[in-house]
Amino acid sequence: MPHCSAARKMVSLCQVAFISLCMTNITEAAAQEAKVLPVEAGLRMRYVSEYAPVSFSGDGKWLAYAARDNAQIAGFSPEEFERTGIPTYGSGANIYVVALATGEVRNLTQQSDNWLPTWSPDGRLLAFLSDRDGSGQARLWLWDAKADQLRRASEKNIRGAKIVWLLDSSGVIVGIAPDGRASEQRNSQSPPADSLQNRSDKTSGMPGSTVKLYQADLVPKGSSEPGSAAPWNLDRYLADLAFVDLRHGDQLKIIVRGGRISTFSLSPDGAQVAYTIPKRFERSGSQQILFDLRLVSTRDNQQRALASDIHLNIGGDAFRWSPDGLWIAFIAGGMEETRLDCYAIELATGRLHNLTTFSPSAAAARSSLPIWDSARHVYFLIRGELWRATIGQSQAAPLFAVSTIQIKQLVAQPENTLWSPDAGKSTIVLAHDTVTGHDGFYRIDLNTGLAAGLAESGHCYTCAVRQSSVWVAPDGQSVAFTREDAGTPSDLWIADSRMTGLRRLTTLNPQLSGIDMGQTRLVDWLGADGQKLRGTLLLPPHYDEGVRYPLIVWVYGGASGSNYLDTFGIAGTGPFNMQFLATRGYAILFPDAPQALGTPMSDLAKTVLPGINELVRLGVADPDHVGVMGHSYGGYSTLSLIVQTKRFAAAVEADGMGDLIGSYGGMDAAGSAYGTATEEHGQGLMGGTPWQFRDRYIENSPVSYLDRVSTPLLIVQGDADSFVPSFLADQVFVGLRRLGREAVYAKYHGENHDPGVWTYANQVDLSYRIIDWFDNHLKVSANKKSDTSTVNRTR
Repeated sequence: MPHCSAARKMVSLCQVAFISLCMTNITEAAAQEAKVLPVEAGLRMRYVSEYAPVSFSGDGKWLAYAARDNAQIAGFSPEEFERTGIPTYGSGANIYVVALATGEVRNLTQQSDNWLPTWSPDGRLLAFLSDRDGSGQARLWLWDAKADQLRRASEKNIRGAKIVWLLDSSGVIVGIAPDGRASEQRNSQSPPADSLQNRSDKTSGMPGSTVKLYQADLVPKGSSEPGSAAPWNLDRYLADLAFVDLRHGDQLKIIVRGGRISTFSLSPDGAQVAYTIPKRFERSGSQQILFDLRLVSTRDNQQRALASDIHLNIGGDAFRWSPDGLWIAFIAGGMEETRLDCYAIELATGRLHNLTTFSPSAAAARSSLPIWDSARHVYFLIRGELWRATIGQSQAAPLFAVSTIQIKQLVAQPENTLWSPDAGKSTIVLAHDTVTGHDGFYRIDLNTGLAAGLAESGHCYTCAVRQSSVWVAPDGQSVAFTREDAGTPSDLWIADSRMTGLRRLTTLNPQLSGIDMGQTRLVDWLGADGQKLRGTLLLPPHYDEGVRYPLIVWVYGGASGSNYLDTFGIAGTGPFNMQFLATRGYAILFPDAPQALGTPMSDLAKTVLPGINELVRLGVADPDHVGVMGHSYGGYSTLSLIVQTKRFAAAVEADGMGDLIGSYGGMDAAGSAYGTATEEHGQGLMGGTPWQFRDRYIENSPVSYLDRVSTPLLIVQGDADSFVPSFLADQVFVGLRRLGREAVYAKYHGENHDPGVWTYANQVDLSYRIIDWFDNHLKVSANKKSDTSTVNRTR
């Protein structure tokens, strides 16, 4: 018996040792796996939906938001949006509410596509848009917070990106799809001559013919005006403006019928709606839209023109009511606006007042929306400076202008007045410190213009593409905002007006916990022409100062990569999340890449290549294992670099172009020619047509120099791309194949321009394809310090 006991004890010890050894191996394997960001975990992410509001209930008890699940998106195209009204930020999104007292988070919708949560003023009803009824169309839905019930509020198909509640919570104003698209249904503010649909939808021919005709407008003989070439179809804004009465059987009343409506806003007394009409592009080859600003009475539908043919930002929403409802202010904007003046319309007289009278500026700039205070001051941003204009004065004054602090967003209270937690003494803004590269909240004294930092802790508050990243509670004493950093994806947070009492409201991506992400730092260098440049450098986790790493350059001509220091993945989420590569042992550089008119291609080499040389000098980059990649204009930038240098050992270009003349002539099925305006007066920087600047187009087209390419190239393209037609990728591949160069072409059927909104399966495929491409061409031994002769081609 003792012998048996000893034997059993030995077996038990062996089992313990075996189990311990197995657990050790499992732990080591898990630790090894934790070193990389798994593709599926990095793509099965949720985000607070871009362009959609985060909404406090009127009673301050609830916070509502839409969160998009990347794995559930169904792909996106402008044509689908026009047909269904479902935007990309609504695809795969659900509506959530947070009980602010307890922090409990609840998913209200659980399925389909849901977006635009908007609380009624009384805090009882939450309106949102959804296709959850199976129609495949955007419809209006309500959640009754008191009864805890969901119901469809209208069977009409909704169009546009706005829900406006009446002041008494009795109903909402929305855009609905017109019953038809015939030209006679359009009002006089939407002339049929501007409709690409009219020009391209006519068919003619024998029965059974599939011909589709496109007809150009003839230019009269002797005219100096060029022919028309609209970059996109403005009829995507076709909508009727309607009031949905929710207290009397969901009755519907049309307020404005049959035209284009960009956006709309209810007056403070609820008696009128101001709305903008995108009429036409200012001229051929232009992306500058001319808008009309109009009023309509909610009582009798009487309309009134306020301003015609004005420049506004692309969304047409840069206008705001004064708190007393007697004025409307707007900021001139758009792709080609050079003054950025602030105007105010006196509604009693219809008189237009220019409050700024700025001089034209050749330098590109962007302005913010105007925001009023209670004293008839209008505040707005230009070039990161805070300006204040005053009714009755024609010269605005900068209130805060510090070269190292660039204000990125003003914050409005729920009634669309300037947020001032201390009754008009100060306001709080989001700003960017150009020295440290971090965002922060700053309090600005409205009397002195002096600023005090409230929160700057290495986070980005404005990385998501949205009109506002801060939402103020009804009492004005607390705010919700999104926050992220290079290694942590975005979540919703809440704080008081002093930016204390910070509390996290969401944990949208728990699957990423425990994964060590790469961290960022700023790097400086001098360009070839002596200009001071910077970039964001993303380093692998547990970066070893003594090791040279394979380097990948994420490039986008004209961008300031140094502004992305605190952006999760630095290039955004989806397949281009640079943490996929950083956690696999790569360093990534996102450089500043300024460009000038007429020389975009050579400018890229002058700015980007010295940045690579600096990282080699610093001992970060392995000079023999450098790659480059970019998307869209970044794809063009990638091609521009590899035809000018042999520096790169591998490259990936996605949805880009190598032929500027080809890009200029690309046309989608609706007849839109996006590239024409892009090349003439957009980021293409050609400054005119190919007939004016033939040599400039050729000299800045990488396809003219494909015979110089020695870099292995992976070409990625969606074959339904409506912005960069897929024939441009075909052209690059065919040329390289003819020259016998190493090139692989991955063409994704049915996908549009942005891989970040491709179907999940294609996002996964592309992510692995990029990783494998660089691993096979760049990977070096993890322990190598100075020897660059060996390449580890394993993952």
